[in-house]
Amino acid sequence: MKQEEIFRHRSSMLPDCGYMVRIMEGGLAAGPRIRYSHRDDYYMMGVVVGGKLDCQIDFQHYLVESDSFIVLTPGQVHQFMVEDDITGYMLAVDPGLLNDGLRNRLNQWRAFHSPVCAADDYSDLVALYGLILRQESVSVGANLVRAAVELIVDKITASSENNIFRTDRRQELMFMFMKLLNEHITKERRPGFYAERMNVSTVYLNEIVNAVAGVSASEYIKNEIVLLAKRELFYTSDSIKKISSRLGFNDNAYFSRLFAEVVGVAPKMFRKNLDKCN
Repeated sequence: MKQEEIFRHRSSMLPDCGYMVRIMEGGLAAGPRIRYSHRDDYYMMGVVVGGKLDCQIDFQHYLVESDSFIVLTPGQVHQFMVEDDITGYMLAVDPGLLNDGLRNRLNQWRAFHSPVCAADDYSDLVALYGLILRQESVSVGANLVRAAVELIVDKITASSENNIFRTDRRQELMFMFMKLLNEHITKERRPGFYAERMNVSTVYLNEIVNAVAGVSASEYIKNEIVLLAKRELFYTSDSIKKISSRLGFNDNAYFSRLFAEVVGVAPKMFRKNLDKCN
């Protein structure tokens, strides 16, 4: 049965230190099980050492097997459904603990890669998790957490065949565009709005987005708003009219046309098809 809204776990739910490590041993994890669909305001980064984890992330199904990394960024809707004798570690981190460079690299990973990838060597990461668990000093613990996150990012970057982790001017501007979209997309969907705040021309913004993502700025914005709509259609029981209003559309018919243009089917049919699969 679907929820009436997508639950959000706030960073304030984490310990005062801003991070938390959970050990999963033989299918048993410290702390309460969370089985419902939800999104977090913090990063979740884990390594699955053994067993299997059946989950959904942004309405896509993933079977996370042993020797895998899983990386979730704030806002991604997910549900951990079935665990089969799983062993591993999961780290939750308040974004405020990470510098802009690390946050940008993690957000870029989310934009262009799967949240699940193979982990060839993680013994050093497991050792770091152990140090974090035993650490009593908050400041030292926070430094260890940052080191663990940087290590994860380095490892998933190294595993990527399409290594798009560049730090040139275009990439920096793309990060800025993505951040502004996250803040304003339900109110503003004009490329010119974002170009103005980035102090670039709309033409140059299009060049940047096309070079990094392979689509125009307008198409990128459409894809992002449709992703938000898909989440609401999949994880909530709200009416299409209510969802379109929440996403900033005054005209429900226009919302449905835009959705169908990007997805190929209307929102009602999209939800119906997903219900058949579940």
